Amino acid sequence: MELTESLLNLGLNEKEASVYLALLGLERATAYTIGIRSKLKNATAYVVLDNLVSKGFALKIPQADKHYFIAKSPRECIAIAQEKLSATKEMLPELLAIQKKADEKVSVAYFEGFEGIKKMYDQLIAKMQKKPLPERSFIAFYAHQKHTPNFLQEYWLQLNDDYAKNNIKRTAITTLHPSIKNYLAAETKKKLKMDLRTLIEKDYSSNISLEVYDNFTQIISHRYLQGILIENPDIADVMQQIFKLVWKTTNQQK
Repeated sequence: MELTESLLNLGLNEKEASVYLALLGLERATAYTIGIRSKLKNATAYVVLDNLVSKGFALKIPQADKHYFIAKSPRECIAIAQEKLSATKEMLPELLAIQKKADEKVSVAYFEGFEGIKKMYDQLIAKMQKKPLPERSFIAFYAHQKHTPNFLQEYWLQLNDDYAKNNIKRTAITTLHPSIKNYLAAETKKKLKMDLRTLIEKDYSSNISLEVYDNFTQIISHRYLQGILIENPDIADVMQQIFKLVWKTTNQQK
């Protein structure tokens, strides 16, 4: 790496780097002398030298007839740069918090096939695992299993075990249909850490599952093995509100 490039990395611009190198080779110098060495006009050299003083790379020594400039030691300059970097690192959490507020992420991802659906649930579980135990929960609208392939039904059983193992709780609404009767027993719901209520099939009959956690809303088609994962706080919030409204209507249909 060239000397000039190294100085650029310390926060100097090209003129400042050139003047600092010229000043470094002298015990002390005036703006006029530095201007000649750096091929700068006298006024420009003076401005650049003042910049070096303000950045901590040089000292200005007033004399009766003129001002002299002395370059600070490269070790001292690097130490100053490191100190500034350390101070900035201490502010990193605050800076990231500002970025998060200013740049709310919204995105949509599409998944297809059994492997795609598994990836969606892998992310859900990974997000839950990062939370404290009391916060590991989400809401869901679950489908009947009339058109759910056998291999997907087997995967749900594995997923239920993963939820229980990681203390992930679910509050869910599903269709009252014979295909989900194994999930309705009180003992099963307790084992699965799931508060599950039903709606009669004529009012709610679904071939898709919809789950909401954090800012994510995921929609999964059992029949066609397709999934959509939406990261959008507004959509997640509205889905939470809709769920609460529907949940109230299921009080007598546990």
